[in-house]
Amino acid sequence: MLLLAAAVATLPLTAKPLTDTTQVFHLGEVTVFEHQDNFKTNQVSSDFIKSADMQRVSEALNWVSGLIVQETGGRSEAGFMLRGISSADVPIYIDGVPMTAPYDGTVDLYRLPAGMLSKIDVSKSASSLLLGGNTMGPSINLVSRQPMKPLELHFDVNTLWHSNLNIGGRWGKWFAQVDLGYSNVGNFRLPHSYPTTSPYLDGHKRLNSKSRDFNLNAKVGYVPNATDEYVVGYTLVRAEKHIPPYLGENGRAQFRIYPDWDKDEVYFHSTTRVAPKLTLKSRLWYDTFKNTLDSYDDFTYSTQKGKQGWTSVYDDYALGANVNLVWATADNNDLKFGGNYKYDVHRSHNVGEPVAHISEGIYSFVVEDEARLNRQLSVTASVGWFGRTGYKVEEYNSKTGITEQPNSHDSNINALAALDYHPSAEQHLRFTVSRSSLFARMKDRYSYKLGKAIPNPDLGTQNAINLDLAYEGRWNNLTWQAGAFYNFINDIIQEVTGVDASDPKIYQLQNRGKAQYRGFEVGAGYELPWLTANANYSFVDQKNMDNKDLKFLYSPKSKFTAFLELRPIWQLRLQGRLIAQSKAYSSSDGSTSTAAFATIDASLARKVWKTDLKVGVLNLADRVYEYTEGYPMRGRTWYASVSFDL
Repeated sequence: MLLLAAAVATLPLTAKPLTDTTQVFHLGEVTVFEHQDNFKTNQVSSDFIKSADMQRVSEALNWVSGLIVQETGGRSEAGFMLRGISSADVPIYIDGVPMTAPYDGTVDLYRLPAGMLSKIDVSKSASSLLLGGNTMGPSINLVSRQPMKPLELHFDVNTLWHSNLNIGGRWGKWFAQVDLGYSNVGNFRLPHSYPTTSPYLDGHKRLNSKSRDFNLNAKVGYVPNATDEYVVGYTLVRAEKHIPPYLGENGRAQFRIYPDWDKDEVYFHSTTRVAPKLTLKSRLWYDTFKNTLDSYDDFTYSTQKGKQGWTSVYDDYALGANVNLVWATADNNDLKFGGNYKYDVHRSHNVGEPVAHISEGIYSFVVEDEARLNRQLSVTASVGWFGRTGYKVEEYNSKTGITEQPNSHDSNINALAALDYHPSAEQHLRFTVSRSSLFARMKDRYSYKLGKAIPNPDLGTQNAINLDLAYEGRWNNLTWQAGAFYNFINDIIQEVTGVDASDPKIYQLQNRGKAQYRGFEVGAGYELPWLTANANYSFVDQKNMDNKDLKFLYSPKSKFTAFLELRPIWQLRLQGRLIAQSKAYSSSDGSTSTAAFATIDASLARKVWKTDLKVGVLNLADRVYEYTEGYPMRGRTWYASVSFDL
């Protein structure tokens, strides 16, 4: 295995892991400039997900260049940084429908199984304004499966206690797909070199690190002709997740469990050719998010009598609509008109207290024109008006009860232009420039964040100018990619510590002037009948131009990934995977940080008829590493898996 790791490390630098064979749900794809002509370096295919044993969406996203996954932490969830931009500022869609929670703009990606997807599309710099939303530019779309045969079946299970069942079929003009996922993960073990003196450890076993998840994604579709399609879908998540206590030296341990983390989403997609040159596309959705957070007095998790003992309840919902009209003004030109509206409601309380409401609406109107000048060159330009209207802000105080707080409104003009050039069928050059705006989240403005923060109702909107240049090419069995980006952000929102003299760890979110994000990505891949190899390197530099001493949190500057699969004889597959990243700051003053690390995973597999048998190991070297300071990750873990396809 060490020889395998060394071979990986010597490879040139991408992004074409494996050829995808899973049918894509095309109505679930969305128009994003990053994906014109299938820019492969910004995708994760289902074949690669299955081959590399990725059970959760967060694990799959960790293989996208420029994206840093963050697991565990004080909420025991998986977020990420994309070119330095937090996951709270990057909308997540499933089949083009927003998934993020209304209050804080996030979704725990560890709760979503990767096995239900046909692919993941990542727009790194500029998403189409037609999506609506509230973003600094990037977005991520999870595209589900679509069956093409009368019966399609996939099943897999492993000793890490993850399992997936995918079943679907197509009959004439109708199709249906059901994806089920279940996991029941116990407390994991830390690396053997990690000290076991903490009372919050059971030997090397991490106290309160278990979780249980049940997932359902189902849809029914009707395709009356070659141009029209109608789909009704439903997504369900039922989870119980435990938060392991903090083990660092820069904070206080807390003892918390989410007994309920529930999400439901119902959606409708349609594409209708209303006239020979007019197509109407629509998306309607209703989304609910409910969770319960229990905080206990100590690590026995049995009493709630002290200051740390309470139960918090969220009961949120969102409803929205997205409508686009596409007018083919000429054979080589499409003029598009789009409208988007999303109504968000957050309801929260501690058990025994009244419910406080916060609600707001986000909307947009967009015009976009796409001109295909010739076979090699296309130009797209769009402009849109985006607005936010606050409807209600309530705050509970034990002395004054529920009080109504001042509301706020905001609006901005956003714009985007993209140039796509294909000097040959094997090469793609793309340049984008955009202006985007991000309204401050409800939680950013009003939350005390469980006593760790001071609210800032006057938090303003961030505005960004984004420049991106990307190139992708192929020659015989070799693929390569390179790109560079520059983001200039005005009124950047950052965590600022030291705002409370009584507790130096208390922070507040503030608009802290101007900032720049800049960086590059390079990669290459090589494929033969007996070999698949690829590697990527990404670099991002973030700087607050008004306060250069203010650090950006949880954002490593460098990341390197490498993948190697050998297929020597007898349908054997020997695989090695390497992820390495530099240190990241955990406090705005730079006093705390996580160390640089590298992890190696490996596996051996063989397919017997329609059944795939595999044994593997995670964190082969048993390294101690952290995504978040004070929350070490699992040590060396062996597993076996079985999968079946019909």
